[in-house]
Amino acid sequence: MYENLFIYFIIFILVTIQSIVGVGILLIGTPILLLLQFNIIEILSILLPISITTSLLNFFFIRLKQNKIKLTIDKDLKKKFIFICVPSIFFGLMILKSFEALINFNYLVSFVIIISIFLASFFKKKIITHKLKIIFLILVGLIHGITNSGGSLLSLLLSSANEKNYSRYNITFFYLFLALFQYIIFLIIFNKYDVFSNNFQIIIPIFAGLFLGNILFKFFDDKFFIILIKFLALLASIFLLIN
Repeated sequence: MYENLFIYFIIFILVTIQSIVGVGILLIGTPILLLLQFNIIEILSILLPISITTSLLNFFFIRLKQNKIKLTIDKDLKKKFIFICVPSIFFGLMILKSFEALINFNYLVSFVIIISIFLASFFKKKIITHKLKIIFLILVGLIHGITNSGGSLLSLLLSSANEKNYSRYNITFFYLFLALFQYIIFLIIFNKYDVFSNNFQIIIPIFAGLFLGNILFKFFDDKFFIILIKFLALLASIFLLIN
């Protein structure tokens, strides 16, 4: 019972963060659940439905508010995402299925997160070119399929230093479909469903996190929460390495 309550609290915090900046549930939740001794397949089956639900509800919420702020989706990136990133997710999950027993996910997830944070700092003031976008999308799909931690690279690709509403809208949209395609392919390959599928109490921390996150978004600079995500992800990575 107490273990479930602790996990619900973690989900509440992760949903709150993702409601503010568009990512968080998979990026931070994966290393946390690895520390709690969940295996990667269990983590995918738990976090993916929660991430999809959170992104979907936030996307509709942002759309309802769109009459005040003109927001658009990058159409060119949308095409590249479908034809490049989705197949990469499939190959990533196939690699996971074939080599799951051989992969040390503590090290791999930590490595991915640390490299992503480094790249975020390196490309912060650089223009991401057409070829670089393709490379990023391939890496996002492969890494996300294998480790569930491609969100940091995706947010880097979609981030905008000028307008936090635009960044949040695009990150929420693409992160929704990243998790959705990943979950569909995951179910086909592994045929393993969410362990919370018969526990409707999971709705409470999800909606509480959605409510709090959308309130905090209005009053706080999202850059603070992006730094918070990097810090929490890095902290979780360090604990994974020394665990």
